[in-house]
Amino acid sequence: MTVDARNGFRFRKSFIIPILFMASLSAQNKIIVGTYTNSKDCNSGGIYVFDFDENTYDYQLKFHTDNIINPSFVSLSPDRNNLFAVNENGDKSTVTAFKMDGATGTLTKTDEKPTKGEDPCFLITDQDNIIVANYSGGSINVFKRSGDAQLSEVVQNITFSGKGHHPERQEKSHIHQVQFSQDHQYVLATDLGSDKIYVFKYNPSDREPLEKFGEFDTKKGSGPRHVAFNKKGNLIYLVQELSGDLSVLSFENGNLKLIQEETLISRNVHFKFRAADVHLTDKEDFLYVTNRDDADDITTFKILDNGLVQKVQQIKTTGRNPRNFAISPNNRLVLIANQDTNRINIFTRDAQSGKLTATRHSIPVCAPVNVIFYEKGQ
Repeated sequence: MTVDARNGFRFRKSFIIPILFMASLSAQNKIIVGTYTNSKDCNSGGIYVFDFDENTYDYQLKFHTDNIINPSFVSLSPDRNNLFAVNENGDKSTVTAFKMDGATGTLTKTDEKPTKGEDPCFLITDQDNIIVANYSGGSINVFKRSGDAQLSEVVQNITFSGKGHHPERQEKSHIHQVQFSQDHQYVLATDLGSDKIYVFKYNPSDREPLEKFGEFDTKKGSGPRHVAFNKKGNLIYLVQELSGDLSVLSFENGNLKLIQEETLISRNVHFKFRAADVHLTDKEDFLYVTNRDDADDITTFKILDNGLVQKVQQIKTTGRNPRNFAISPNNRLVLIANQDTNRINIFTRDAQSGKLTATRHSIPVCAPVNVIFYEKGQ
């Protein structure tokens, strides 16, 4: 819009200007993308930061790291001033810390520490600690953090032993995710290898913050992968990678109980699949789950008043190997990281039905795994 047009518009309908300005601001976001850097099809420098407009789907690369090995998962600090990333690299795996400039998207590396476990695949952070899930190592590591984005060495290393029914995927413990409870009193860890969810009391200021509280056995051969809490913290939605199920669990005083289980696949169809990620909308009226391999789809579930779920839609992600995804701050979009097609595909969502529609717009990124909105902190 030209200066003359803008001035003329101000004189004629000045009361609209603040509204349009606010709408424009609210549509502007930053997205942060964690990737694999060992792809044979493309080159990735590691972590990418884009400006993204929710209204137009326009994007602009603001910053990317160089030579950061396989930062597949990232986690923002509660104040959003620091970003932490796992670096999946076998027995040379590390965790990397960055200062983040929210205005420019610039990341400045401040520290890097080795994990005591191979192939970290998830991490969480608060103002005191970084807690890491090591997939191949079958362990949890805790690092202390300081205000200048420095990390301690590992202060607590918890290693698990166990196996499940799947001969290739459950030959040992594989910790796939760690997650804070909503009241921050507990930390949960999913063990894909032994079909268990471990529950720890969380004492953030202690030298060793995690205290074993209990464990929950999931269905044999199910492969628990990712969980999402509701805001009250009394319900957990669990994605089970190997069985292709979404489970609804109650959570009270650290105790878990299964109350519903729904499939992500048709019982009459047999194909390869690996269920991946789960997120709830801000209003907690709908829930979405991605599924990979021959499925390559995303399923929409309506969340009923009692917290149980009802399947309403299942559509292709228009890309291969959909990993994690993010719901936009305005709740109108879902961005899905399709690792094997090197794109983050953009879907619109209907607020009433929860159903998704492909926009045919996407953001090209080499081997994207994890996408989060800076403004939401997730």
